[in-house]
Amino acid sequence: MIKLSNVGEVEFKRYKDFIISDNANEITQNFNLTLEQALEESKMMIDDMFKDGLATEGQYVHNIIHADSNEQVGFLWYNVIPEISAAYLYHILINENHRGKGFGTNTIEKLQDKLKAHGVKSIGLSVFGKNEGAYRLYKKLGYSNTRISMEKTL
Repeated sequence: MIKLSNVGEVEFKRYKDFIISDNANEITQNFNLTLEQALEESKMMIDDMFKDGLATEGQYVHNIIHADSNEQVGFLWYNVIPEISAAYLYHILINENHRGKGFGTNTIEKLQDKLKAHGVKSIGLSVFGKNEGAYRLYKKLGYSNTRISMEKTL
């Protein structure tokens, strides 16, 4: 159903701008920060994680491509930590008009198979508390809670 292709520099710049903004919006919805504070925090985090841009060791960003039509249906970003045979799924985005069609499930299954074939033993991820759709998807795919963070706004 899908194939993964590496993003180029132009796509990476577009994705990086998007992820900074998207992450900041999630932060404001889930934590007690203004959008300005969240944008600053998000930019610092993303810049730090991609110190060398696309060449940053261990960071992988892919286009998610519909195998039949060659249409891009989203993005996938993950990190591999070979020293501990683990990976971390930072972000999966399925474009809105392609949601609910199995692309998210297929992408995660393809990623899991790829990582397993390269000796990775586990994959972790975090889900913002208000992202119930993603939470349901991960639970359906066998992911379990390893920690829960909670907050109360006063």
